[in-house]
Amino acid sequence: MEKFICWSPQPLWGIPQQLPEQWQWIFGPLSPDLYPLVTGLILNGSDGYYDGQRLALWPSLRVISSYGIGYDHINVKEARSRGVIVTHTPDAVTQSTAELALALTLGLIRRLIPYDRETRSAGRVLTGSNTGLSHELFGKTVGILGYGRIGQTIARLLAPFGVSIQYTRQHGPHPSNPDQFVSFDHLLTTSDIIIAIVPLTTDTHHLIGQHEFEKMKPGGFIVNVGRGPLIDENALVLALESGQLAGAALDVYENEPIIHPGLLQRDDVILSPHRGTSTFETRERMTTMAIDNLVHALTGTPVREVPPN
Repeated sequence: MEKFICWSPQPLWGIPQQLPEQWQWIFGPLSPDLYPLVTGLILNGSDGYYDGQRLALWPSLRVISSYGIGYDHINVKEARSRGVIVTHTPDAVTQSTAELALALTLGLIRRLIPYDRETRSAGRVLTGSNTGLSHELFGKTVGILGYGRIGQTIARLLAPFGVSIQYTRQHGPHPSNPDQFVSFDHLLTTSDIIIAIVPLTTDTHHLIGQHEFEKMKPGGFIVNVGRGPLIDENALVLALESGQLAGAALDVYENEPIIHPGLLQRDDVILSPHRGTSTFETRERMTTMAIDNLVHALTGTPVREVPPN
């Protein structure tokens, strides 16, 4: 009998040398005539949206292992209705995403990208005692929008910089740190820098738009390492053009892979090409964990299932 197939449409970094032999493992293109044999899928957001129509192509499918912390590219309700277990790799991406959030925050307020461009263009160090001034992170109030694993790690990395940290989350104060919890409105109106790291749901789509930008402190900054559609990019461009915002740093985009043209030429914006998890170490952890999720689910002991709601 032919072995069931565990398939990732994308080549993966850090595949273990020894894989469980109960199934056939394929990383890359797969002939459609083999789809009925597919038992496990490893998917990421670039593989497209998996709704009922696409899931019907794999009648033997028993588990989807989402390659990352997010799973908004999968209709989880539909998958579960078909008896398909959906897992993800939350712990693998925490440190690298938090580090990128810190890097984007520092690069944004210290104007590292414009400095780099100016220096390369001039071919020398530009002088002038009061030209090209930037802000420092010390003493600022940083509002973290979302306080899961990554949000908490961002807070930990920021603490030595002498900032005041506050956060908000849908489910109220986190038991580990109730004192720094504030309401969404308070976070908007009092934060010098807002870092968004919440999942994309129907409730969080355009969580920050024109109304929210108008509430923010004039001259504030925003960093998004969560999901692109959290921010209404039309409203973001208008807030930058009006000066209400002093700058933005984005690793994710509303209509990814397309970037709003109003963001492309701005010196007050840092654009990162969705690289929150793009480290050798993180990808190796993600690959190991995604495969481990498949193995556990296919042997009847699923781990790291996505939250029920």
